[in-house]
Amino acid sequence: MSKPESPKPKNTKPFVVVRDDGPNIAALRGAVVAIGNFDGVHRGHRSVIECAMSRAGASGRPAAVLTLEPHPRSYFRPDSRLFRLSDERQKLRLLATTGLDGAVVLTFNAALAGLPAEEFVRQILIERLDVSGVVIGFDFHFGQGRGGSPAFLKEAGERFGFPVDI
Repeated sequence: MSKPESPKPKNTKPFVVVRDDGPNIAALRGAVVAIGNFDGVHRGHRSVIECAMSRAGASGRPAAVLTLEPHPRSYFRPDSRLFRLSDERQKLRLLATTGLDGAVVLTFNAALAGLPAEEFVRQILIERLDVSGVVIGFDFHFGQGRGGSPAFLKEAGERFGFPVDI
């Protein structure tokens, strides 16, 4: 009589949440990061996350998301009601179930809103996170006046030595 197969252990690694320059940011330095709002962590978001996890796994790096709170639309249009599929707490819970190593949550404020795309790449992606790769959706824009496009980020990745998957 054969012994029943034991269930596979669940992922027990901790999901690290870093806010701005929080004390545990070292755990996610060098990660492959998926950047976006990830409201709802729907199928499209999961596709971006899975790409980041695949690239991270192939290179032995952590995989993380980089997200913004409050949602930039709340900052730019404070009088408009913002529909969200999930609030920040729910979003982080959903992200924790994906197998990611963690999330970097940047406070979206006047300083971040005014940061040009080039400086976002230098200050956030290179200096703060030392990314080993970036994954974004096809319609992702960032930086002051949404000056950073997918093409801009791809070119910046080539200059700074990290791959960008769109």
